[in-house]
Amino acid sequence: MKNHPSSKLPQDRRRRIFRVAAQEFATHGFKGASLNRIIAAVGMSKSSFYHYFGNKRDLFAQILDDALGPFLAAQASFDFAQLTQENFWPAIDRMAAEMSDMANQSPQLVLVGRMFYRCHENPLERELTREVMDLSVKWLTGMIRRGQELGLLRRDLPESFLIDLLMTTGMSIDRWFLEHWDELSPDERVELNAKAFDLFRRLLEPGRD
Repeated sequence: MKNHPSSKLPQDRRRRIFRVAAQEFATHGFKGASLNRIIAAVGMSKSSFYHYFGNKRDLFAQILDDALGPFLAAQASFDFAQLTQENFWPAIDRMAAEMSDMANQSPQLVLVGRMFYRCHENPLERELTREVMDLSVKWLTGMIRRGQELGLLRRDLPESFLIDLLMTTGMSIDRWFLEHWDELSPDERVELNAKAFDLFRRLLEPGRD
């Protein structure tokens, strides 16, 4: 986003464009979303819009980058080599709590999440979400391998099995939160996120049931 033309827009203006566009994508999917509706809703001319965004795909990508950038940056900076038997789970728990706190403080993220899954669930549009999913798989792979090296995670299942299990479970949790987000208080979201983390830990630790 830093060097993208849209970074030159006033912050409030850019946020409104992203909010309107995310709602359009969440409602209609990528192929069904209308740039004309988005442009009209934010009061831009077509020439002005195309000055900042190359096309609909570029707009979609910039919405994801703006909303998910802090989460992906946190994942990228996480150093698995520094984990020990003593700090492995506390460090993973702390990261999960920090991400939950970021989500609580960013209402826009819920709308972007709905946009993300609307497109991800359509096989014809899944290419749009592949990079984010691949980064999640990469992070989980690093966590599993380090945890197994430390003797903290189960080895009775293939690595690919564990990754698929965690990704599927994680996406189910995400979808549930996105559906029920407005019904939950911030404290309830934090509490449920902690319980979801415990569920992941139970899936991964040897001898847990």
